Amino acid sequence: MALNHYFNQRAKNEQNLYEDIIIESLKIYGHDVFYLPRTIIKKDTIFDEDTLSRFTQAYPLEMYLENVQGFEGQGDIFTRFGMEVRDQATFILAKRRWEDMVQRQAIVPTQAARPSEGDLIYFDKTKSLFEIKYVDFQNPFY
Repeated sequence: MALNHYFNQRAKNEQNLYEDIIIESLKIYGHDVFYLPRTIIKKDTIFDEDTLSRFTQAYPLEMYLENVQGFEGQGDIFTRFGMEVRDQATFILAKRRWEDMVQRQAIVPTQAARPSEGDLIYFDKTKSLFEIKYVDFQNPFY
C-alpha cells in the first residue's frame, strides 16, 4: 500500500493537526458523558473480586456512541429474581482528550493510564449508567 506523498508521516505538527481534527469531530458528533473511575475499598482475595467500591470523581468527556440505532446486547430479560437490563453500548474516546481531562487530574496516576474495567460511564441523554467491561487500549482510541 503506497503512502500519500502529500502528507508527511514524520511531522509532529501535522500529526497533531490530524488529531485535533479527530477530536473536533468527536466533539461535533459525540455526546457529553461523565466518566467515573472506581476506587476499590475492600477486595476479596479468595474470589478475586471487589466487595466494596467507591466512585468519588466524575470527569466530563465527549465520546462517540458507535451504535446509534439503539443499544446492543440482549435487552431486558425477566428472570425469577426480577428484571435484568443487559444493554450494551460502544463509546469511542480520543487518547489525547483522556490525557488532558483525566490522566493529569487523577489522584492515583497509575490508575488513570487508561480507562479501567469496572469504571462507570454516565450517559446523561438516556439517564443510563454503563459499567466498562472491555477497553481496547492498543488502538489509537479508547
